Amino acid sequence: MYSPRFDDYELGPHHPFKSARSRVVYDLCRKLGLLDHPWIRVVEPTALDADTMALFHDRDYLEALREANDGVFRDPMILFNIGTGDCPVFKGIYDYCALAAGASHKAMRMLLDGEVEIAFSPTGGFHHAGRRHAEGFCYVNDIGIVIEELLAEDRRIAYIDIDAHHGNGIQNEYYSNGRVLKISLHESGETLYPWGGFETETGSGDGAMCNVNVPLPAGTDDEIFIRAFDEIVLPLVGAYEPDIVIGIVGTDCLAADPLTHLNLTNNGFSAAVRRMRDFGRPLLLLGGGGYNLESLARAWTLAWAVLNDIEPQDKHVGTIGGVLLGNQEIVDGSLRDMRRFASGPERDVIEEKIERVTGFIKKTVFPAHGL
Repeated sequence: MYSPRFDDYELGPHHPFKSARSRVVYDLCRKLGLLDHPWIRVVEPTALDADTMALFHDRDYLEALREANDGVFRDPMILFNIGTGDCPVFKGIYDYCALAAGASHKAMRMLLDGEVEIAFSPTGGFHHAGRRHAEGFCYVNDIGIVIEELLAEDRRIAYIDIDAHHGNGIQNEYYSNGRVLKISLHESGETLYPWGGFETETGSGDGAMCNVNVPLPAGTDDEIFIRAFDEIVLPLVGAYEPDIVIGIVGTDCLAADPLTHLNLTNNGFSAAVRRMRDFGRPLLLLGGGGYNLESLARAWTLAWAVLNDIEPQDKHVGTIGGVLLGNQEIVDGSLRDMRRFASGPERDVIEEKIERVTGFIKKTVFPAHGL
C-alpha cells in the first residue's frame, strides 16, 4: 500500500517520525525490481471515512482531529493529548491519519476478499493511540479499526508486534478479548516508553491468557530474539489457529535506531517476518515505528523481499534517490546488515532475563492453549 501523498505531511522538522518512510521503502523496492513481478500489486489507498474510523475512536476525538487539520492548536485539543511534543498539531493532521488508516483498512479488505495473501502497509501500525487520545506519535489507531471490523465478521485474530515499543493501545483495548491473541516482543518497560508490557500482564476475563508480552532486555541480539520468538510465538499461534495474522514490524527494534536500546539487525528482523509468512494465514503487515530512515528502508525492503521469496543483490544497494544509505555496516551487494552479537557478562544477564520471561509464559499461558 503506497501513496505519494504521504509525503505531503510533516509532524515537524525536528520530530523523529518522518512521513517519508513509505517513499524510501517504495523507491528502494522499485529500484531493486521487487515490485515488478506479476503476482505483486501496488495499491494506492484512499482516505478512510469517519464512520469507519469511529468503529474504534470516539467521535468527539475524531472531531478534535478534524478541527486541527488546519494546523492551528486550540486549547481544548490538549484534553485529547493533541498538541503535545510527541503528538503535535500539524497541517493536514486529519487527512494524513485518514489516509494511513485507509491504507490499512483497504489491505485488510483485500485479504478478506481473497484478492491477495499478504499485504504490507508501511504507513500503518499506530499501536499507541487510544479511543479518545493521541499518544507516542500515534493519532488514529488503524490496527484497532481493522480489529473491530474483523471481530464484527467473527474472525479470530493473531496480533504479533515486534516494534521495540510495547503496543499499549492495543493491549489496553483488547485485554479482555479472547478472540484477539496479542503477542508482543519489545524492549522492556524498565528501560523504554511506554514503561509497561511485562510478562505478568496476561489478560483478564474472556481474554485471560490471550495477552502475551516478551519484554526484551536492552542489548538483546538476533539470536536471542529469534530463540524467544520460536519458543513463544510459534507454538501459541499454531495452537490458536487464527483466521488472520496482523504483524507490526517497527524497525526501531534494530541496533541503529536512535530511540531504543536493542541490538538486532535486519537479519533477525526479517527472520521473524518470514515466520509470520510461514503461518500460512492471510497476513496484514503494518509498519509501526522506526526512526533511522537508512536502516528502516533496508529492513522493510528486505522484509518485502523475504515475503516474496526473493534475495535481492545490488552493488549499489546503499544508494536510493541520491541519498547514501550506507552509514551502517551492511554486507556487500546485499540489503542485509552485518551481524551483531551480545557477548560476555552482558549476554549472560540478557539470557537469564529472557529465560525467566519465557519460562513464566510457558508455565502460566501455555496450559490455557493446550500446550
